[in-house]
Amino acid sequence: MITQETVFETLKQIIDPEIGINIVDMGLIYGVDIQDKTVDITMTLTSPGCPAGGQIVNGTQHVVKHLDDVEEVN
Repeated sequence: MITQETVFETLKQIIDPEIGINIVDMGLIYGVDIQDKTVDITMTLTSPGCPAGGQIVNGTQHVVKHLDDVEEVN
């Protein structure tokens, strides 16, 4: 079964390329909601026009979707 703790630990793999710190330790992840096999992540970026925004969001979805028991990541 997927847990919030597992998702947060997995998200530490995503490093902001401009700052060099993972998105969890930077405080960019506000919450994780798990319903069955769907994970909803509430997050922000370092700035509204963050040039690495797409890379960070795609990376976030990619690493979480590869966890066991996860079918969808929003």
